Amino acid sequence: MGMGLYHCDQRHFAYYRFHKRIGKGNWNRYIERYTKPRAIENTQNLIFNYRASFQAAKNSASYLWELPKRIASATSANEVFDAWICFRHKRKKCYHYILALKRLCEIKDVDTSDWRFQLIAKKLLKRSKYFIGKKKSLMMAKCVDLPNVCRYLGLLKAVPTLDKLSIQLCENVERYSPHQLALIATAFGNCRLHSKHLFSLLSKQLGATIHHASNKDLTTIADAFGKCMVYNYGTLASISLEMQKRLTSEFQDATLHTALFTTPIRHCMVNIQNPVVVHVTKPTMHDILDLVEAFSRAKYRDVTLCDLLSQMVRSELARCDHRNVINPEIISRVLRTFISLKVNDIPLFLSILTDAAARPYNYPPSCLSEIGAQLSTVLPRHLDSVANVSLLHCIYNDLQMFYVCLNELKCHIHRMDPSQVGWKYAASQKVQLTSTAIFAHKACSSVSQKCDFFRQICESLVNQRSHVLKYDAPKLMEVMSMHNSLTEDSFHIICRDIYRVISCFEPVDYQRTARVLRRLKRSNLTNLKMVNMLSKHVLNHRDEFSDFQYHCVARDLTLAGPPQESLLLDLWSRNR
Repeated sequence: MGMGLYHCDQRHFAYYRFHKRIGKGNWNRYIERYTKPRAIENTQNLIFNYRASFQAAKNSASYLWELPKRIASATSANEVFDAWICFRHKRKKCYHYILALKRLCEIKDVDTSDWRFQLIAKKLLKRSKYFIGKKKSLMMAKCVDLPNVCRYLGLLKAVPTLDKLSIQLCENVERYSPHQLALIATAFGNCRLHSKHLFSLLSKQLGATIHHASNKDLTTIADAFGKCMVYNYGTLASISLEMQKRLTSEFQDATLHTALFTTPIRHCMVNIQNPVVVHVTKPTMHDILDLVEAFSRAKYRDVTLCDLLSQMVRSELARCDHRNVINPEIISRVLRTFISLKVNDIPLFLSILTDAAARPYNYPPSCLSEIGAQLSTVLPRHLDSVANVSLLHCIYNDLQMFYVCLNELKCHIHRMDPSQVGWKYAASQKVQLTSTAIFAHKACSSVSQKCDFFRQICESLVNQRSHVLKYDAPKLMEVMSMHNSLTEDSFHIICRDIYRVISCFEPVDYQRTARVLRRLKRSNLTNLKMVNMLSKHVLNHRDEFSDFQYHCVARDLTLAGPPQESLLLDLWSRNR
């Protein structure tokens, strides 16, 4: 036999030099002769004893400038991913990750479940500890703005990656400035990611640096608490108190004689984002409104801050003339926020209604319909419901102003037709029609005017194009069915919209839809597919209903359909 790689002439069996011979034999007194190499010898880089040529070295390092070029020239997410995969075996720098995430945020159409994005996220998580220096001295640390990376991940809705990245954020939260804390809060707020431990650390760090935070940063952090459903009312109260302090005269005098508080934000990517200096200034009405809106999302009612906002809005309305006009969108936002927080500021509501009736030409139909829908649910619409005699004159004037606003809406309801406006405005037409229908239902007392009003709403609803938009479709169908203004076309249009928004339904929406379908069956308007779909969703969300709500929904769906026999049996078998 010839000499083989693992064979020997003297011993005709397999032989491995580090072990006892393989085959027949006794394994007693076995000695392992293999010794593991030292770690430094096993992990050291391969160093050649000759120098590479210029062209070879250039080709080897070309990814340092070729990858940013390809990322910058990409016009779709696939091109960004292909550019990354082309150099997937190269060791990326930190700025490569930031450039890729920034470009993906600009493109906006990104599938975060793509394996190529998961590859970027996996490498990003591995190198996240190098994004923040590990040295004890912060001035000597080589730092990259990790909160800015979180902002990009939040815009991309990369929830798993952001959740895993929170480990590094919790370890280094004490190093961050208020602006960086706001970036972290924005990222988690965009993803609706609930992290109680991170937000507790964020609150602690904000409490130490709240005097150096800008008004926008305070509003952003409060908004993130509401979006993530972290109800830390102590932090929200401190933010409100700080904002109120900045409105006082002492703060204004201090800013006149001394320099404003500044806090630098360091970022090693100088060519991407310049260092930012935050100035603490006096809050404006827009800042207060943004903060109150953030409090409404967090279900925190601060009456003092609402009073300040009310005084600002009333003073602005008092100064209005033909040259100085307040933005009607601000009025709509103020009303929406106050109604959400259940702050019934009657003087403010009367001032808004008076201005809308005196100058209706300053209010577009969208704002006028929303203002009317909000005020008609708060202010009394009948003189018999007012117990205070001193308010009778004011309420009588309010009724007249309601009629003025309704007539103005009736004249311009055709402007809600999407064929005559831009596509951005056309996307919210059904929201405006819903507000108009609620306003007409609440405030209009003439039956003939109501019928004419709802006939125009029905025509506008049929003439509109199909938009994937979330709006209160059950409420619109209920209001229109009360006045027998639903046609077969408008009924099927609203049913089609309910199919699209049913994932956002609450128990009261199921109850309202089932009640309306039961009522419409008397007018020969039925949709068995809708009844079956509602039955399936009600069964899936049984735990969200109270016993009385579930019984009402099951009864109404049975009388509106009935649904399929299997669904019907399941509905009543779960009725308690």
